[in-house]
Amino acid sequence: MFRRISLFLVLLTLILSAGCGEEEEMVRETLEPSPLPVSAAVAEIDVLYEVISSTGRVSSRRTQTLTAQIQGLVAMAPEYAGESFSRGEVIFRVASGQHASNLSAANSEYRNAQALYQFEIDNYRGDITEDVRRMLRQTTGLESASANLAAAQTQYGNSAVSAGFDGVVSDITAQEGMTVYPGSPLGTLIDPWSLQVEVDLDERQLARCRQGLKAFIIVPSLNDTVLVGEVRSVSPVVDPGFRSGTVVVDLPGVPGLRPGATARTEIVVAEHEGSLVIPEQAVLIRDDRPMVFSVTDGRARWNYVTLGPAGRGMVSIIDGVEEGATVITSGHYSLAHDAPVAVVN
Repeated sequence: MFRRISLFLVLLTLILSAGCGEEEEMVRETLEPSPLPVSAAVAEIDVLYEVISSTGRVSSRRTQTLTAQIQGLVAMAPEYAGESFSRGEVIFRVASGQHASNLSAANSEYRNAQALYQFEIDNYRGDITEDVRRMLRQTTGLESASANLAAAQTQYGNSAVSAGFDGVVSDITAQEGMTVYPGSPLGTLIDPWSLQVEVDLDERQLARCRQGLKAFIIVPSLNDTVLVGEVRSVSPVVDPGFRSGTVVVDLPGVPGLRPGATARTEIVVAEHEGSLVIPEQAVLIRDDRPMVFSVTDGRARWNYVTLGPAGRGMVSIIDGVEEGATVITSGHYSLAHDAPVAVVN
């Protein structure tokens, strides 16, 4: 009987001990927080581009403002904006009966004077020297008739407004049948294949720019396509009102890129090769010091860092993180040291 009681007590003790262990294990599992989802990137050696960023507009390198030279009715005009014209091709024509009449009269006057001059030459007695020819041109009226004809041809030629280069009409302000006067705007011709970006930089940024620098151009209208251009010119003066100057960056030809499009420009003022770089968003400021969270064995590790130059969304690390370390780039604002994390990117 005593043995049975003892055996029962031993079994009961074992059962109670096992139950307590399972309960403690469940408590520990309940207290352990779930890993926080974060995004991360790897610290790697790369070229760090130090840039000056600004937003500008795409424009054509060559633009021709088309204006009327004479008074009259517009007899010919482009049918639509975007119509192509070759160099020398007539874009607008202004009709003026007076100029046509003047040209006809000048031609008649010139022919009569030319005939009289030739008659005098044929019947001149003596040596026909250059001085004699000059005298006869004046006495027969050929000299003035030539000048009048040239003026009439110029006036008549001004009725046609031609393309100065191969391009397309981007704006049409005069339609057929409209009356125009000397200086009246007719339209605009642009070269859509030679494009540039103009950006305004403050005087401190302007001082760091020079001709020939590389530039990255991000075009939102082309799904943030990144183009590589080159600085063509830097304003030699600073606008006293805005304390800024204009920098012009040449663009490569890209289908679909149009003048007037917005362009984010990053002008490279320095290249740091062999830099240890991480995304700028990985850096936080804690205790007035820059730091990053790295990931080791599924846990966030607090690392104070020394920063170097930054540019194009990246920053170089002088000290605090080693090459190949995984650094957290998002989901880390409320993290604590040694917190469990799960990289989800």
